[in-house]
Amino acid sequence: MKKILIIFIVCKFFMLGYAYADELSELKDTYLIHLLNDFKIVAEKKERPYVIRIIQLWDQGECAPGNPETCPQEELYIAVSTWGDLYPDQKVFVLPKSYGWKFIGWKLLPKQEGMKQFIIFEVSKKVISKNIKQGWWSEEKYEVQVNPWKGFIQKIEK
Repeated sequence: MKKILIIFIVCKFFMLGYAYADELSELKDTYLIHLLNDFKIVAEKKERPYVIRIIQLWDQGECAPGNPETCPQEELYIAVSTWGDLYPDQKVFVLPKSYGWKFIGWKLLPKQEGMKQFIIFEVSKKVISKNIKQGWWSEEKYEVQVNPWKGFIQKIEK
């Protein structure tokens, strides 16, 4: 009998604990929900004087058979910040949507902070081929320069 009473008290305790739990708040912003669920960090550097993260976000969906224009596109976000400040200078840049961004590599990591000191890296993107019969995609390369104040992108000619 004592055992049953103890089990009953323990069960009641757990039920009361759950009954008085606070419900979590829920985000309503569908874009932010998509971003936080589906992003991928494709490159990151945490070296003085800057911190940088390159984040990829895909649209949801699939390609229709034989039609590359229907394929989901993706964006590349570049979050850059000064290192170690209590109130860091921060910016987030976004590259235009593409059928496929790819981080290629770092070209320059500055040694000191300044408005004219840029992190430089290279990316490529897929573009629809001019001759679909030879393949859906061709590739374009770009050089990106960013710091916590400005950002630039320039196509690299072959």
